[in-house]
Amino acid sequence: MTSPKFSFVLVTYNNADTIKPCLASIAAFTSSSYEILIVDNSPDNETLCVIESFISANPEVTVRITKPEANLGFGRACNLAASHANGQLLFLLNPDSLLMNDAAELLADCLNNHARSLAAGPAIFDSSGRISITCRNLPNLGRIILDATGLDSFFGAYRLTRFAHDVPRQVDQIIGAALLVPSIMYKRLGGMDERFFVYFEEVDFCKRLKEAGGEIWFWPKAKVQHLSGQSCEASSVRARMIFVLRQSRKKYFTKHFGLIGGAAMDLINRLEGLEKSLVLAALWLLRRKPSDRDKAQGFWAVAKGTAP
Repeated sequence: MTSPKFSFVLVTYNNADTIKPCLASIAAFTSSSYEILIVDNSPDNETLCVIESFISANPEVTVRITKPEANLGFGRACNLAASHANGQLLFLLNPDSLLMNDAAELLADCLNNHARSLAAGPAIFDSSGRISITCRNLPNLGRIILDATGLDSFFGAYRLTRFAHDVPRQVDQIIGAALLVPSIMYKRLGGMDERFFVYFEEVDFCKRLKEAGGEIWFWPKAKVQHLSGQSCEASSVRARMIFVLRQSRKKYFTKHFGLIGGAAMDLINRLEGLEKSLVLAALWLLRRKPSDRDKAQGFWAVAKGTAP
């Protein structure tokens, strides 16, 4: 049996509302041979039932599902799917995303056109059709301080806010919501570091790609729509995800900058948590918006260093 060109890797968590359009967009736009591998981290079977319904209605599409007994997190689930992948290229794709064109093939063209490129990501648009900022410089303490204080929105040293996302260019890192990488390189690097449950696993992976001598490309000819945050920032889990993101950020700095870097990041996390929890608590008293309350709880947990 001939191996497919692409292995789409999707990690689902309560994506019953978005997974079917995502799968349909893959089938509609992908011109080369492909398979789809899904790891469903959802606590119930609702997403699984929607996937099975799609498979029944589209028997020509190769879809394989793994349903772990517990939520594995994003990185570990990606590695599990990749271990079963037969494709030459892995396309990591969020399940609340839609391909807007033959993005996989266009990203593959990018890798073919640049001999040292080891990863490529598309232009990503939000639900209103506006292009999202998806590329960043790799984090260091200075850039994180700018980000935590809000000053980076002006300087753009970390989030590249002054970078027009309509021109191809090399970048330090690109969002893991849509990322193409050769299967052989993914496996050679050991995939995602499973110590990151969610957040910063793709930052770490991009850093290791660059350290291996590879280039990472932003390739806007490929287009994806992403309904950002639907998987893990719903009201019921927003506070915990704020906490988990900062813990992952600390793990990243401990891994790459040692115990001193980790301790410095812990201090930055706590100061950011204290400041933002007070501001958001005040906003909640004024506006009574549940999102303000949830975020205040999340940042207060960051300030205390204890999960909400």
